[in-house]
Amino acid sequence: MSSRNGHGDSAPRTSAAPADESEMNRREFLAWAASAGIAVPMIVSLGGIPRAFAADSASATPRRGGSLVMVLSGDPPTLSPDVTTGVPDVSVGSLIHDGLTRIDENFKPAPNLAESWTISPDNTRYTFKLVQTKWHDGKDFTSKDVKFTLEEISGKYGSKFAAAASHIKSITTPDPRTVVIELDKPFGPLLFSLSNYTNAAIMPEHLFAGTNILNNPATLAQPVGTGPFMFKEWSRGQYVKLVRNPNYWRPGKPFLDEIIFRVIPDPAARVLALKAGEVDYIYFYFFPISQQADVAQDPRLQMRERGVPEDHLMIFNVRKPPFDNVKVRQALFTATDREFIKRVVYQNLGAVMKSAINTNLSWAYNPAVDLAKMYPFNLQRAAAMLDEAGLKAGADGKRFDVRLVYDSNDPSNGALAQVLQSTWGKIGVKVIFEGSTRNVELKQVYTDWNFDATLQAYSTSGDPALGVSRLYVSSAIKKAPFVNASGYSNPEVDKLFDDGANATTLNDRGDAYKKAQVILARDLPVFPMWQTALLNVASKKVQGPWSWSTGYDYWEEVWLES
Repeated sequence: MSSRNGHGDSAPRTSAAPADESEMNRREFLAWAASAGIAVPMIVSLGGIPRAFAADSASATPRRGGSLVMVLSGDPPTLSPDVTTGVPDVSVGSLIHDGLTRIDENFKPAPNLAESWTISPDNTRYTFKLVQTKWHDGKDFTSKDVKFTLEEISGKYGSKFAAAASHIKSITTPDPRTVVIELDKPFGPLLFSLSNYTNAAIMPEHLFAGTNILNNPATLAQPVGTGPFMFKEWSRGQYVKLVRNPNYWRPGKPFLDEIIFRVIPDPAARVLALKAGEVDYIYFYFFPISQQADVAQDPRLQMRERGVPEDHLMIFNVRKPPFDNVKVRQALFTATDREFIKRVVYQNLGAVMKSAINTNLSWAYNPAVDLAKMYPFNLQRAAAMLDEAGLKAGADGKRFDVRLVYDSNDPSNGALAQVLQSTWGKIGVKVIFEGSTRNVELKQVYTDWNFDATLQAYSTSGDPALGVSRLYVSSAIKKAPFVNASGYSNPEVDKLFDDGANATTLNDRGDAYKKAQVILARDLPVFPMWQTALLNVASKKVQGPWSWSTGYDYWEEVWLES
C-alpha cells in the first residue's frame, strides 16, 4: 500500500498452521465441543500452507472468449455498489459500473473514468479529465453524471463515501469532460474514495434524476453502467449473468464473453462446485477457510491471498442495559478467549486483532495498544468485574442474556457463537443464538437495532477514514447498512477521527488514529476479534489479475486458458 496516498504500507499477510498443529486444532475444537455438549458439523482437517501464485500467468497471450463462473452466497439485495457495502451487491455491480478511480495492485488510486487529474497546492481543489464513452444504453457519459452521482447517490446513501462527502464543498462541471471537486479542507483519502469500492461508482443521471434512488430499477435489478460487462439476466436464487460490453472504452477489453455469478448458499457446496469444475472462482468473502488445506493440495486449483484488510467484529448495542455499561463490556471481553477462537474457529489463519485498527494499516495502528495484554482471558476476573458492575449471579447462577445476531450462512459465525455460549455461560451470561439469513439479520441489526450483540465483518477500505470511522463516529449512527450500529457516541473520538481524515501528512493522520485507539480500547463498544485471512481461490485455467487488489477491479483483463 502507498504511504503517499494515505494507505497502509503492506498487503495483508497470514500463515497457516503446520499440518500437525492444524490437526490438533481440529481435535481440540471437537473435544471442546463434545465436552460442552455441542453438536458441530464435520470440519475438514487442515494441513499445509496456502501456496503463493504469481500475479500474472506464465502464458503471455490472453485468450478472448469464454464464460467465467463466480460464487455468490445469495441473491444480492441490489445490483448497485453505491447504496450498500454488501459484498454480493458490490461484487456484481462493480463489473457493470466504473468509478472515477480504481485501486491498483499496490493499493494506490489509479485512473479509471477519470483519465487524469490535477490537485491544487493547498490540496482542496481536484480537477478531473474524463474519458469519452457511452452508457450501456447508448447515451453519452458526461461530467453531469459524475456530479449527480456524488451529490445525490454516493453522498446520500454510501456509508464508505460519507467521509469524503462531508468535505465536498462543491462539484462543478465546466464542460462535458471536466469535473472540479472543491473541499472545505484537505481530505487525505479523496482519490481512494472515488472508486467502486467506496460507494462512488458513477451512475447515469438520465435514469436516476427525479426518482426514488433506492427503488429505481437501475439500482435494484436493471443496472446500466459504463463498465466492461453489461447486465443480461437474473434468475433469482440461481444466477446473475453479465455479458461483454462490446463498446467498452478500454480498447480490446474485456477478454471474457460473460461472467456468471452462481448463487450457492452452502459454503462446503461452493468448494465442491469449484473442485468439480462447475465454478471457476471464489472470492475470499465466500470461501470457507476450513477448506483451505484441501484446496491447497488440489493441483487443479490456485490460491491468492490478496485483498483490502478486513476485520471480524462483535458489535454491542450500547443503547441497551447492561451493554451501555463499559464495565460490563470490559468484563465480557475479559471472558473472551480470542486466541482459542483463532485456533478452533478460524483454523489458525489470519490474526487476533490487537486494537480497533487493523495492524496491516501500520501507519495508523498504535503499537502501544494491545488488547490481549489489557484484557487477558480470565473467567474468574471477568466474574468479579460483573459483580463490581452490580450484576451478581442469581440463585440459578444466571446474570443476564445476550441475544447474539449473525449471518447463519457463514459457518464461522455459528462456531464462534457456540464458543461464546460455552465460555460466557461459565460466568452466568447466557448467549441466545439468533442466526438467520443475511438479508434478515442485516435488517435486524442496521434498520431495527433489535439486537444485544452481533457478529459482523467490516472492511477497513484501506484507510481508517473510509472503513473504520463508520463503526464509531456519531455521524454514522443512522439506519443504514454497515455503519455505527452500536450507537456509541463520544465527542473526543469523533474529533480524533475527523483529525485523522483531515490532516495533510500521514504522520499527523496516524497520530490522531493512535489516540482514538486508546479511548476505544477502554470503551469497547465493539470487540475487535480477528483479522481476516483473505484467501481467494480459482481454477488453474483462470489467468490474469483475478483477485488483484479489492477483488472488484481489473476483471476486464482476466481470461481463461481453455
